[in-house]
Amino acid sequence: MIKAIIFDLDDTLYYEQDYVKSGFRAVSRYIGSKYGVSEKEFYKLQLDILEKEGRGKVFDLALENFSLPQDEVEKMLAVYRSHNPEGIRLYEDAEYILRKLKREGKYKTGIITDGNSQVQWNKIKALGLIDLVDEIIVTDDFGVDKRKPAPFAYLRLLESFKIKAGEAVYIGDNPLKDFIGARGLGLKTIRIVREKGMHIEKRMEVSYEADFEVNTLRNLEDILNRIDRGDSCD
Repeated sequence: MIKAIIFDLDDTLYYEQDYVKSGFRAVSRYIGSKYGVSEKEFYKLQLDILEKEGRGKVFDLALENFSLPQDEVEKMLAVYRSHNPEGIRLYEDAEYILRKLKREGKYKTGIITDGNSQVQWNKIKALGLIDLVDEIIVTDDFGVDKRKPAPFAYLRLLESFKIKAGEAVYIGDNPLKDFIGARGLGLKTIRIVREKGMHIEKRMEVSYEADFEVNTLRNLEDILNRIDRGDSCD
């Protein structure tokens, strides 16, 4: 019998690209104020670079394009990480299920998320998640070696909730790391595949994929009932 539901954060409960855009806007305000360049143009350039090159070189290439000092990268990164996110919100189905679970009180609820601690906690606060779930673990609070698929965070929540691994389900979007660690411990796993997100195209070997797959968290209760009945994934 399932007693706890644990969620991933990015692209599971909200659209991560909205946070990235919020960070780019904050960086553009900083650069625009310091160097007198167009905030709008600098912001658009960052988005263009992100689409073509990925995240790793956005700040470096944006500075280069505007002939600005490369030593601004560290400050830009600090601005990005410390800003209070604007324009991010829970997916409609995520807010629906989190509020329903909290209201009914049938299951313990938690979140496990990787990433820079300051960044992740800023997201969590902006999304109002502290009041919606029982416990949240940002793995970087305990060290980058504790990031998924390491067993640490799953075991910590199981201990906190005083349940066995088979009594918990983990819901995420990234088969590279979200499910293999959880499944190895005995948790049931569900992959949410949305219309857009960083990992929607990823397909891995069976051991990396989830036990079940959904397109909306509004179907979560049906999956939980199937798990409790001992049904297998279609």
